[in-house]
Amino acid sequence: MREHVARAGFSPDPRAKAKGLAGVEWRGRVLQGSDRLTPGEVHYLRHVVVGQEWPATTTFEEYLQSLRDVILDDRGGVLTSRYRGAWQLAAVGRSPAPPAPEEFPWVLVEYRLGLGHWVTAYRPTEGLRVLDDPNREVVPCWRS
Repeated sequence: MREHVARAGFSPDPRAKAKGLAGVEWRGRVLQGSDRLTPGEVHYLRHVVVGQEWPATTTFEEYLQSLRDVILDDRGGVLTSRYRGAWQLAAVGRSPAPPAPEEFPWVLVEYRLGLGHWVTAYRPTEGLRVLDDPNREVVPCWRS
């Protein structure tokens, strides 16, 4: 299961708006909020470039690899849930980048079954309380 989710990645379709990223330079141009990017690019720009949740020198490819590493690391946890009715799997693992003392040391990657792709990936600064959302129904899973 982990290998399947790690290979899935973000959707390659450039359908995500660059909302909140106006003025950020990406691939040789300055973005406008209405520009369309892939979801992976939007998450990279939000969480690495703007949010500085990874070291500033982290490339797009290194960001994606770090997410795969989190998913594949069996020391991390996996949570199944329904978020607003959609089945999701969340992988939580240690951040590949050492956090500052005030930062949360984990990375969260969520995969939506119906889409077959990751839908978000970041370092939740408020801890795993982000998973305690009234729109989320946690479904226990087990190992056999």
